[in-house]
Amino acid sequence: MPEINATDAERTAAGFTPRVADPLLLTPFNIGMAMYRHWLGATSRLIEDQCAHLQNLAECEDPLNVLVCQTEFAEKSLAASLHELRRGVDTIADTACGPLTPGGALPQ
Repeated sequence: MPEINATDAERTAAGFTPRVADPLLLTPFNIGMAMYRHWLGATSRLIEDQCAHLQNLAECEDPLNVLVCQTEFAEKSLAASLHELRRGVDTIADTACGPLTPGGALPQ
């Protein structure tokens, strides 16, 4: 079996080693991490809202108060979900455009 010299082995290994410094290679990873962080934060905020809603339900004394509480929560929940969706899209867009333009601004 022929011996492979060190330079051939290093050249072969370099072909399989990712270039970590290249921002375009890291962009998909950064987008995924930004999505994950945003999803966890949004989930935490929405669960806190649900806990507060359950506390309000526990304090209701008659069916009319329960109905009012449920309606208010539905409105707030929908508005919060749309707000989180908007923030998520902004987060992803900012992360995706960051390495492509100086300062992360969208090209004009």
